[in-house]
Amino acid sequence: MTEVQDVVEAPAPADRAKPTAPGDRRSGRGRGPIRRINAGVAALPVVLTDAGVVSFALWTLLYHLNLALDLRPSIVFAAWVVTMVVTVVVGWRLRSRGAAGRQMSTAAAIAESAETSSTGNGWPGLLRRYSLPVGAAAAAALLAALGDGRLTWWLAVALGVVAIASAWTSLRVRFATASSSSDDPADEGSAVGGPVTTPVQAYVVTVVALAGAWFGTLLARVSLDDVFYVGKSVWVAERDEIPFRDFLFTEGVLPGGTANPPIPSFEVFIGALARVLHVHAASVTWYLMLPVLAVFTIFALWRLVLRWAPRRPLLVFGVALAYIVLVAGAPDALNTYHLPRLTQGKSVFVHALIPLAWVYLTDFLETRSRRALGLLALLSVAAVGLTTTAVILLPLLAATAAAALLVMRRPREAALCFAAAAAYPLLSGLLTRLTTNGLDNVIATYTEVQEPRAVYEFTLWLGVLGVIGGLAMWASPLLLRRGVPRLLSAAAALSVTILLIPGVLVVGAELTGLAAVLWRVPWIIPLPLLVGLLAAIRLPRLTWVNRALAVGLPVALVLTFANLGEPMWTANVLQDKPSWRMPETRKNVTFWITRQDLPKGLVLAPTSVMRAMPQVTTRTRVVMARDLYLTDYGIDTPFAKDRLLLGAFADGTEQVPVAEVDAALRRVDVSAVCLWRTNKAANDAAPALGLVKVASRKSPGGMICYRTTTTASATSGG
Repeated sequence: MTEVQDVVEAPAPADRAKPTAPGDRRSGRGRGPIRRINAGVAALPVVLTDAGVVSFALWTLLYHLNLALDLRPSIVFAAWVVTMVVTVVVGWRLRSRGAAGRQMSTAAAIAESAETSSTGNGWPGLLRRYSLPVGAAAAAALLAALGDGRLTWWLAVALGVVAIASAWTSLRVRFATASSSSDDPADEGSAVGGPVTTPVQAYVVTVVALAGAWFGTLLARVSLDDVFYVGKSVWVAERDEIPFRDFLFTEGVLPGGTANPPIPSFEVFIGALARVLHVHAASVTWYLMLPVLAVFTIFALWRLVLRWAPRRPLLVFGVALAYIVLVAGAPDALNTYHLPRLTQGKSVFVHALIPLAWVYLTDFLETRSRRALGLLALLSVAAVGLTTTAVILLPLLAATAAAALLVMRRPREAALCFAAAAAYPLLSGLLTRLTTNGLDNVIATYTEVQEPRAVYEFTLWLGVLGVIGGLAMWASPLLLRRGVPRLLSAAAALSVTILLIPGVLVVGAELTGLAAVLWRVPWIIPLPLLVGLLAAIRLPRLTWVNRALAVGLPVALVLTFANLGEPMWTANVLQDKPSWRMPETRKNVTFWITRQDLPKGLVLAPTSVMRAMPQVTTRTRVVMARDLYLTDYGIDTPFAKDRLLLGAFADGTEQVPVAEVDAALRRVDVSAVCLWRTNKAANDAAPALGLVKVASRKSPGGMICYRTTTTASATSGG
């Protein structure tokens, strides 16, 4: 049971606030240089995250406008730079005008109702109020994570609903009124931000963010999807064009498939930036964007912790980060989408924009700030530019918040929040549906909707870790700061619980056709934060017990994560220097192939090398960049079967008849073949296949390259 924060100190009313010269407050006039530095560091999390949202939203808007204009990415990038300069200048002038004409208003209006101690500070009253929600949440987590079978799952869902419904009485939200809103840009740091980052907190969070950025560059954990994401950026950087159609198997001959819808702008941005900087797109991805995104994501987590945690925010922040780092082993686990895959748009979306969306919603509902609402709208644009998963999850998040507001009889706020967060994603998804054949930004690994317990496992895990995740979700209305945070977390937890009722996701898949990605619906819950809150639990009027809990809970949680979870560096992927996230030998071999005097046309190589090639250059085309992407074009078609057969031949994983290989080489029109020296069977078959040796490489990465003599491209010289 957590201690109820019954009385909330309200700030002084605006008409009684002591006027302070805004210019003095912002410029630090009358303060020493140390205070100015401290103030600047304290403002970093808000300034950098808001600036990141605004800048990428502007890029995405220009990119989407360019879908009709079809200009080169370098031109769009130049237009974005001009737009950013104009935005900064206009914003600075508006800020200066607002500061000159207004006095500093008070901080955020009270968002939580003051409650007297007679409402249940004593143990009997607390037990009556919280026994049911706490007990139901714990039982639901145990049954969901440790149970087996449909009955235990039904009981878990039912108890989860009971936990949230019984905790609803603790919400007691009072929303900001029009008189409490503030439109002065000078006031937004204090008014919208709620609790302000102290200098000590700011330095700790900044150091942690920079350490996370460096640590991310040392991870060499390979994602098979990098061939698409990095490969697309390389294409843009080398060719200065947007690959709306297939660029992995053909040069725009085939349609783009489900992996390449037109609306994400993230990879194009990286490619355009690389072209402007004259730096390889892979280097921009791993050495520049990854650390920047790591800082951005960690700052976003801190902002939500500061807005939602009722006490000890640094402790909550630290335990949440420990959970992210130590429970990130499985390929599709929630935290694997953090540093190990942060250069993929969907990872930035779930670990940065989802927390910021809750921050902006909280700010708007507590202060009626138009700035927070505008940032929420821009966040929705940026989210669509990152991933088409936002087309599904952001409207779900918005509908969740809107439904809670309707229950609280706030229809105006419900409509404004839903429109700001969901309008752009829904419109983008509709236009994509009408103009293309695909919406999902991931290959359909899952052709059917997963069972609810499997969906639960992807995000909240099973076993003891699953109990912790479930308890954090279903008890969240009792763990968070009273008021709007409790309301929003209760709504999100209830929404996910309802979606996990057997059959609900199946109906959703039938209505939307998005079975492949519906397992991501629990992503709308900021789970790392909620898990971190478990470390800050304390009991009322038990001083010695609370002192023990203050140390024991964080230590117990971190030890559990370390012993039962899989850390980000699983499989010895931690290196002593930054890398491109591919084995060094594979990278060297791939570059070596590009330097050989091979005939123009398709190159057949081991599948691992062919996956690396699009991340190195688009000038050398390969037979099969990744086998999974063949599903878009029919896995049983000759197009796919020939490439799978040739990949098996080049890998030496199975014995393939020489006659079938010869026929496939002719049909696919392969002009060069590069084989590992250790692939004796394939090298021995070279003479029978009409392969002529043109280059060889010693170990490590020993390889022999041949040119073909029977394909159309080889015989024609091109």
